[in-house]
Amino acid sequence: MTVKKMYLLPAGSCYLDQSLVNQNLESGKLLEMPVWSFLLETSDGPLLIDTGMPDSFVDNPDYYKGTRREGRCVPKMREKDRIVTILKRVGYQPDDIQTVISSHLHLDHAGGNGHFRNTPIIIQRAEYDAVMKNSDYSPPECRLPDLKYQIIEGDYEVAPGIKILSTPGHSPGHQSVLVTTIQSGPILLTIDAAYNKNIFENNIPFLSFDFAQASKSNQRLHEIVQEVRPSSIFFGHDKSQIENLRTFPEFF
Repeated sequence: MTVKKMYLLPAGSCYLDQSLVNQNLESGKLLEMPVWSFLLETSDGPLLIDTGMPDSFVDNPDYYKGTRREGRCVPKMREKDRIVTILKRVGYQPDDIQTVISSHLHLDHAGGNGHFRNTPIIIQRAEYDAVMKNSDYSPPECRLPDLKYQIIEGDYEVAPGIKILSTPGHSPGHQSVLVTTIQSGPILLTIDAAYNKNIFENNIPFLSFDFAQASKSNQRLHEIVQEVRPSSIFFGHDKSQIENLRTFPEFF
């Protein structure tokens, strides 16, 4: 298998209180966090990394009203941001996807997993075990117990050019991905091991299940960067990065 192309697919956004993005800041101000999925076109068919937010967020910024997340997490999602709509625009249906890599089961990364009931979904054991019995972890659409999970532990090579990196901390079983395409060479997707470049470069404390663990994962990604020298590093929710990004129909 070779990775021919990687598409960056915008999937709406979510506003978070700035204290969750940088715990050195006071709460009270919301920051817009772009949400992404990544489509890999390979010689053996398409793979998807993350599935965006759940359908229940569509035109529903008050989803968390009356909960402890009210005013701290506000989804901004339209019909065009549903993963099935995004894939249709690219030319695929959910059943066309050969594998889904689920970086973690937070509301902005696993909301569309239920559309892939016939597709293996790769997830870390630590994430699966921590989430499935915790109703407060994420919306129900992110915690579906009856999908075709392919549970792994630690680093894992999905195929040549697609390597999962175990980077726990932000969530119990968070995983980043190193993708190598024909055109662009190695590309590091930190996903939420680092929301943005500032967190990555300065190891800033942010929303984490275990920040000490998140800090170690951040350091590990720095070591990988030194070793692999990726052509690009893509951060999970870096709004400033959007200006220079090649999004669909452009590709890496």
